[in-house]
Amino acid sequence: METKNNELEEMRQQLGILKEKIDGQKLINDKLIRQSMLNKMSFMKKYTWVSFFALAYIYVAFFFLREQFNMSWLFYIATVIIMTVDVLFDAYINRFSKDQFLNNDLIATSKRMVRMKKLRKRSLLIGIIGMSIWSPWLFTELYYGASSSNGLVSPDYMWGTIVGGLVGLLAGACIGIWIYLRMQSINSDIISQIDELTKDTKDSPML
Repeated sequence: METKNNELEEMRQQLGILKEKIDGQKLINDKLIRQSMLNKMSFMKKYTWVSFFALAYIYVAFFFLREQFNMSWLFYIATVIIMTVDVLFDAYINRFSKDQFLNNDLIATSKRMVRMKKLRKRSLLIGIIGMSIWSPWLFTELYYGASSSNGLVSPDYMWGTIVGGLVGLLAGACIGIWIYLRMQSINSDIISQIDELTKDTKDSPML
């Protein structure tokens, strides 16, 4: 009888050690998964910083373009306001902190990723509408501004600038769509990871 009790006690100890090892492994896996999610989100932060530098370039570039092509101040002011609002809204959508991934509740983080996707989709639709208005306005300003420059801007240079602008807009649209799809994909991957992690936690018989 005493021998059986000793065997049972030894089995309990072994099970306890095994449970501690499993719990420790789960904790390590949880941290690795959280860090992996955070690493994926670093693309958003890089994009935000690049956007701010691009915005500063737009302020300067369009100022000299306005001077060269005799474009209206209204167009310049509208352009910098539109671009500024767009960059700030993107920064608002893509904001996040390390704690949200490393320490906070992942269910709340998943909901935030879903909201991020919805806001980004809304931003894209608004951006498409805005660009469909702004682009014709840009080329109108270039054409009529150059025409009223009293020969300071040659027709060849004007049409070269317009064609270059069209190519730039198409390239920018392609890059913008790629960035949009990349960000949406990152959010979707993180949501899937969180769903799998929380599902495993709920289904675990050890908890």
